Amino acid sequence: MKMTINKTTLFLLLTIGSAVAQTKVDITGRWTGTVQIPLAQDMLAEYNFIQSGLIISGDAKLKSLNGRDSMKYKLSGAVKNGVVHFKGTKFEYKTGSACLSQTELKYFNENDQPKLVGKWKGDLKLSTCAPGVSGKVELGKVIGTTPNLLITTREVTASIESNDFEGTELVKELGKRKYYALIIGIDQYADEGIQDLDNPVNDAQEISRVLKTHYTFEPENIQLLSNPTRTDIIESFDLLSEKITERDNFLVFYAGHGIWDERLSQGFWLPADARLNSKAQWLSNSTIRDYISGIKSKHTLLITDACFSGSIFKERVVTFNNSRAMLEMYKLPSRKAMTSGALKTVPDKSVFITYLTKNLVNNNQPLLSAEELFQTFKIAVINNSANGQVPQYGPIGQAGDEGGDFIFLRRPE
Repeated sequence: MKMTINKTTLFLLLTIGSAVAQTKVDITGRWTGTVQIPLAQDMLAEYNFIQSGLIISGDAKLKSLNGRDSMKYKLSGAVKNGVVHFKGTKFEYKTGSACLSQTELKYFNENDQPKLVGKWKGDLKLSTCAPGVSGKVELGKVIGTTPNLLITTREVTASIESNDFEGTELVKELGKRKYYALIIGIDQYADEGIQDLDNPVNDAQEISRVLKTHYTFEPENIQLLSNPTRTDIIESFDLLSEKITERDNFLVFYAGHGIWDERLSQGFWLPADARLNSKAQWLSNSTIRDYISGIKSKHTLLITDACFSGSIFKERVVTFNNSRAMLEMYKLPSRKAMTSGALKTVPDKSVFITYLTKNLVNNNQPLLSAEELFQTFKIAVINNSANGQVPQYGPIGQAGDEGGDFIFLRRPE
């Protein structure tokens, strides 16, 4: 009997045949091997894949040879023509400058040993590793094991696995140390020549709430000043300088008016009792810097949302180096600043504060460095500010910074 096959039938047969051929590659299981990192040692890797048809999901765990850097993230992708394509979707935990990547691995069988070989890379999407960065990946399947099927339904928790020794030990150590905060919001001024603001006090209250709720800042160690005078601020700095020790961490937040004196090349905060025609009650950057230098905390982070707030850096160029492991960053003392802009005005309705608080709340990592926090929302501030403000982050000059970083410790839920 003669069979007639039209074009539509042929297309369907070819499509079904292609799908059947592709599903012959089943990578379900545990895979181990190495991942190449540019300008660094290779990392030991363990991938757990679950394949359903052509779709794959699972997780990846990477650890450096010396055990300092480690990470775990969820992944998703598909198998196409014998090539496994997937991308990292969300970190469960990480230390150092880890990033989510796109990965392409070719499947082959060598002497009855399944192999996956290819590379990871970054692309132009902000959610992945930087474009142009890539490295080789070589994996072999561990025969006789099955993946953890709970990985596809389990909620991501802010925990560090027991085999991540440095991360676990740092969480324990930070849990023993105190986090102090001086939160200042000023929007009402005695001088009629200084325009009142609408949001700084509310912003200061929200920052205080986020730190108490989500991070290990105890209420008794947070001092919230609403519309303080210059004397109020100085006395608070003096009081904290007696309490804070070299084991503790200190965060200073200021929202209010800032002003730049071109003749003196000096920036100032304007307390509630400031007068526009007299600098007697202004608070200079140099005074703030002296207190930050003199308070002997392990790490101090200054966050300011004010006009000309970037003047705290003076003429120092702010650079961004790759973060090292959290433990290494914590070993070195730091005096860092995060500001809503450089030497320009910023609006009363703060995009900077909106994204700062949003990313502090949404973070699910137990450890978060100030630099990592800044990088999560810098682009969002630039893209969504009416005047193109560019937030800044870097060391405060001549204040005792030795290259470390402030580490936020998330409160266990």
